[in-house]
Amino acid sequence: MRTALIVLSMLVLIGCVTRQARHVEESGFLGDYSQLKPGPEGGAKLVYKNPNADMRSYNKILLDPVAIWTANDSQMNDLSKEDRQKVADRLYSLLYARLSKDYTMVTTPEPGTMRIAAALTSAEASSPVLDTVSTIVPIGLGLSTIKAIATGKPAFVGEATAELKVTDATTNEILFEAVDSRVGTKSPEGLWNKWEDVDSALAYWTERIGYRLCVERGGTGCVEP
Repeated sequence: MRTALIVLSMLVLIGCVTRQARHVEESGFLGDYSQLKPGPEGGAKLVYKNPNADMRSYNKILLDPVAIWTANDSQMNDLSKEDRQKVADRLYSLLYARLSKDYTMVTTPEPGTMRIAAALTSAEASSPVLDTVSTIVPIGLGLSTIKAIATGKPAFVGEATAELKVTDATTNEILFEAVDSRVGTKSPEGLWNKWEDVDSALAYWTERIGYRLCVERGGTGCVEP
């Protein structure tokens, strides 16, 4: 399993604005990281796939609100609370729009349902905490670019990390997990100095999960981002 999280309207930016980071930090969002292994080239940095999972048996998705985890010295703390909320809402909207193309989206656990939980993290200290969760947003706001709705410059100096957990919605059995980090490419230091950098990472992660699920269910026409 190659994936992490995240796409859609910003595909033009994929691969040219951000790149994969050399390492990832554990935020605590997934809880147990012991089963994660290095991912294959082109995929997430760390992955786990349940060898007994039959992804073809799932036709519905319950998408949890996107979470943002920070710590006292997290670079995300330099963003306003409002902008962090917009980033969380943006990722939720992209995920919902992408996943709803292939699955029925539900709001309660049902047989044949995967539960997907995603988080953006900035874990550079030993005690990261839940900071922000996404809200249901109007489709027009959710699919507009972050550059248009956020203020100032992003503060993801260095890298931003996404973590993903997919479980059986009725049994809570873990189906797969992934952790990935990306950095900006427009500056020598890898700084995320434009909102396009952030949007590009969210778009990339979204499209990879869509692609990975397509492959796992034996779909046809799966297009790798």
